[in-house]
Amino acid sequence: MMQNETREQPTIASPAPIDERQLRQMLDFVPQLSVDERSLLKLNLSEQIPLYFDQQNRLRQDDPQLLRGFHALAELLRMLTPQAAKIPSNGIVYRGFPEWLSVATLARLQAEAYQRRDQPLDRSDHFLGCGGTVADSLSVNPQVLEFMRGLIGPTQATGIASYLYYDNAGLGIRPHVDTEVFSVNLMLMLRHECKGDFTPSATVAFPAYSEPEAYRLRIGEVMVMHGSSVIHTRSVVQQGEDIHLLTIGFNRILAGDAAVEAR
Repeated sequence: MMQNETREQPTIASPAPIDERQLRQMLDFVPQLSVDERSLLKLNLSEQIPLYFDQQNRLRQDDPQLLRGFHALAELLRMLTPQAAKIPSNGIVYRGFPEWLSVATLARLQAEAYQRRDQPLDRSDHFLGCGGTVADSLSVNPQVLEFMRGLIGPTQATGIASYLYYDNAGLGIRPHVDTEVFSVNLMLMLRHECKGDFTPSATVAFPAYSEPEAYRLRIGEVMVMHGSSVIHTRSVVQQGEDIHLLTIGFNRILAGDAAVEAR
């Protein structure tokens, strides 16, 4: 009778980042691509983003060659975004306390987010909950839409509002770019508690060929970002940290979208 043999399981190598030289060649080729081709290339390239970060969502800066490749990728993703020349390099067009956000509205959003915390759609690195009545109403509010038009030009409300919860140690969100379906993101900080001696979690943007930019919003503070044009992340939260955020998605109305603009 033959004895069972123990066989080693084949190892699956992690995918390697695309070479910087190849990324630069793609960048030169961008003007020749159609809108659909740019969108498809951007979708495929976005899968490369996590390869440049550690598990704490920190950019790996120990390898100069890898870092050069990252910046080439960030620039390429930016240039594949429609009307990239009109978008700031860090994607951010506003940070502050808008007039349309009253104390009463903020309190209602905070209460709704707290009440809906037990109804999230679970994700691997954060908790996502659909917006409730208050958040959904704000996402199509005429004052908010006019505010957005003043920042980014002709704007379409997606009606997509979501509550994000980062309230367990280790939660965050992996570095990524948003899709063109949700290309402009309005973020509103509802809650950020820190019980401990540590650097609080932040939204971090990674503009090409620049240092990472960390943004720690105060309660009631709003930030508007072209999330489809810049790589960004939520740094991992620590034990004793509790964050509730509201995000609302918008889209720019580009030339040729007259039918959408007329709605």
